Amino acid sequence: MGVLMSLTGLGLSNFTVETENDFLGAIGLWLLEVSGMFLLLRNGTFLKTRYFSVVIGLIVIMLIGSLFKIMHWPFGIEVNIVLSIICISILIMYFLHFIKKPIKKRLDYLKLAWVLVLYLGATLKLHHIISREYRILTTVLMILALMEYMLPRIKNKTLFE
Repeated sequence: MGVLMSLTGLGLSNFTVETENDFLGAIGLWLLEVSGMFLLLRNGTFLKTRYFSVVIGLIVIMLIGSLFKIMHWPFGIEVNIVLSIICISILIMYFLHFIKKPIKKRLDYLKLAWVLVLYLGATLKLHHIISREYRILTTVLMILALMEYMLPRIKNKTLFE
């Protein structure tokens, strides 16, 4: 679904003169990345570790901090620092989980690269060090991880089992 939306947005932006055509492509890429994240999480080993419960707590705090930022409530600078610390903490939790895995496959390295680029990029974007274009790299890494996950299952005809 996300791929179709992205391709439709790309086609519209190339063949029409509307200036707001990138919206459909951006939504499609976001949908692809979020659905891929849930698929890889559900079928991975991270959910079964103690790191996952710590990450859930960090995400709750991140959502509250994001609410402060969106609503323009006080402590704006402090919220940026807290959000940065949370992003780095999530990255560290995933990295510790990765280190403790006895067998590391190519898919594990792709997921680690995705988490690294996503959370380091978010931290750098939060402090206006880089622009939003880093997100295309996270999308490419997610597509590669999804291909690495799905291609053997398609080959063995076990994708929908």
